[in-house]
Amino acid sequence: MKNIYLEPDEEIISVIDRLVQADDDQVNMIVPSGAQIWQSSINLKLLKREADNLGKNVSFIVASDLNAEMAEKIGFNIKQDGDFSAELAIQKNENQPKMKDDMIDFLAEGLESDKKSANSFFSFAAAPQKRMADIVNAEEEEKEKKEEFKEEVKVNVFSPKNEKKNLPPIFAKKSASSKWPKIFAAFIILSFAAAIAVGYQVLPTTEITVFPKREKVDFDLLVIGARDISQTDESLNKIPLKEISVEKTKSREFLATDERELTKKAKGVITIYNEYSSEPQPLVARTRFESPDGKVFRISAGVTVPGAKIEDGKIIASILEVEVTADQPGAEYNIGATNFTIPGFKGTSKFAGFYGKSENSMTGGIVGKAKVVSAEDIQKAEEILSEDLKNAIKKAFQEQIPSDLKIIKESLREETETVSLTTEAGEQAEKFTLEMKSVISAYLFNEEELKQLIDFNLISMISGDKTPLTNSQQISWSEVEVDWGKGEAEFSLSIAEDLAFKVDVQSLKTDLAGQSEVEVRKYLASQPTIETAKVSFWPFWVKKIPTRLEKIEVTIDDYAEEYKKPRPQAGFF
Repeated sequence: MKNIYLEPDEEIISVIDRLVQADDDQVNMIVPSGAQIWQSSINLKLLKREADNLGKNVSFIVASDLNAEMAEKIGFNIKQDGDFSAELAIQKNENQPKMKDDMIDFLAEGLESDKKSANSFFSFAAAPQKRMADIVNAEEEEKEKKEEFKEEVKVNVFSPKNEKKNLPPIFAKKSASSKWPKIFAAFIILSFAAAIAVGYQVLPTTEITVFPKREKVDFDLLVIGARDISQTDESLNKIPLKEISVEKTKSREFLATDERELTKKAKGVITIYNEYSSEPQPLVARTRFESPDGKVFRISAGVTVPGAKIEDGKIIASILEVEVTADQPGAEYNIGATNFTIPGFKGTSKFAGFYGKSENSMTGGIVGKAKVVSAEDIQKAEEILSEDLKNAIKKAFQEQIPSDLKIIKESLREETETVSLTTEAGEQAEKFTLEMKSVISAYLFNEEELKQLIDFNLISMISGDKTPLTNSQQISWSEVEVDWGKGEAEFSLSIAEDLAFKVDVQSLKTDLAGQSEVEVRKYLASQPTIETAKVSFWPFWVKKIPTRLEKIEVTIDDYAEEYKKPRPQAGFF
């Protein structure tokens, strides 16, 4: 910890110098109430800036609350003098009225940049003049002066142990009016110095926006999309394709709308049992099967019932399912599940060994008017279900497409087929069920990979003194040819793109440094790579390019505002 004792008439330059010389980062400054440093807040602000630059923590030890408030406002740490043992008796003039020093904070406002204006090199205009605001303003109101006679008081003084404790008075008596000329002079000097310092750091500057010369290039490109590669092949102009396929099945029940006079026989399925012998038993076509109530049904074709199995001396019946048709038309043959005998075996031992059973009802028997499924009913049902299926599968298909891939609309293919129909056209039924299946497939590609392949071909065609203006690129698509057998798609593209001549920014800065407005015009007009340029000087009175290169800002315009049209791309279905 370093203690620095300030003299009443010690100037700010001396105080800063002593701070610089201090060999400790923690510094206490013992400041008497009448010291020159209190005459202007500018002094405190300069001291604070230097302390921050030096990385030193400065604490003020003061006797006056007003001084303490002033220093604390600037950002200093404050220690009250009551914490220190040394005291100094200060003789006050009893006839002089007690007046608190006027403390006026002066705030240095930063210079604001003028709004810059820019011209092309054929017409350079200075930025509009901007008035510099007063950089010092009074911040505190004049404090009310109270008249009272001062008597001898004791004020803490701060001194190292090795120094004398009885010090002479540390400030001289001055009338309030005698301070104003010095304060005003200090204000003018410091304001002028601050303005010079800011101006040196900020002024002048020049901004140059260069619009390089352009030329257009056009070329055709044949790109092959291949399903069997995983990355772009620049040598063969190939990009990878991804195949996506989605399958969806849907069924729906429909009502029959046709009505006809019908005479139809009931039909159904029975299971024939052989418990007679291990020998197969042939049955001829139209073999009769009779229900307990005498309803006769016949098989439509001849069949052979397998022989029974003999296990552990027991006969295990064999079975055979066959379709049967009622012997007569009519609804009375629409009977439920039941048992059947074979009348042809009646009177023989086979009659008990061969029999039939139905697990479901016989249906379709009718004589009279009934609902019939027509061909039109089936066609309309297929149209409705196909449309529903199409919408459903498209939604499912789009959900499968990755966000970074685009679909080739020419590769899209969709196949729909009928899976099942419960009732054929012309058959009697109140309703029928239709089931259909749809499969949709397509090739997809990464548009960015295609763009990179185009850029690769473009760069190989142009010289090194030009650069492509990517935003200007226009791609025309011919119809994509798709070969599903090879797993390929051919893209026939026509590309048009603008090229910009390269401008050496560093050389431009070096050549223009220190040149006048007229010289700048001539120089820019003579450059073969520059189409036009805009130059802005700041502040308004500056008419020359700065000699310091860091004060020259050069921007190469890429004509982005001019090219805001979206590039054509492969569409979705």
